Amino acid sequence: MKGTADNTNKLLLEAALRVFTEKGFAGASTREIVEICGVTKPTLYYHFGSKDNLYRSILKEIFERFNREIARIAAEELPPRKKLLKVVRYYLDHCRESPREVKLILMAIYRSDSSLPDVDIGTVGWPIVESIAGIIRDGKLTGTFKEVEPLQLSLQLIGMIHIQVLLILNDEGKLPLSRPEEILSTFLEGIERR
Repeated sequence: MKGTADNTNKLLLEAALRVFTEKGFAGASTREIVEICGVTKPTLYYHFGSKDNLYRSILKEIFERFNREIARIAAEELPPRKKLLKVVRYYLDHCRESPREVKLILMAIYRSDSSLPDVDIGTVGWPIVESIAGIIRDGKLTGTFKEVEPLQLSLQLIGMIHIQVLLILNDEGKLPLSRPEEILSTFLEGIERR
């Protein structure tokens, strides 16, 4: 029976992700979410308790995967520059492969929908910032990077990535997209030792 409960959970999360990103949180109805899954509202409430908790569960699951992957990259035995390039590639590739997930993350980070339930982005997203800062810190220690503030630079790199992600998600074609190598080169211009 647990397999069925896990499958129902997964179906509800996937349907909610779709509805939240297409209609916004306020416009998303639990009725539509359960109809997509072929379950009842009591089933949704049994698994998540509320629409707010369903939203929080989706974000938590997405951030946990992001956190794990960025931490895995940070732990690899590679030079700091190559690790950072892998981080940038992961973000952009994930945006192309799972645009709804990335859109939901950006909606939460930038609070683009005032009806969104409160989520402590600083807590769920902090491991990503810390992992990237750790890579930059390693670059300082090895002499690859100048004396810099790793946490501040981590946030700046994430900001640069988010601009590209927004261009990908909006697919306007008005501005050229940067390749991961170009983003990283621009970022490292002021901190890399030559």
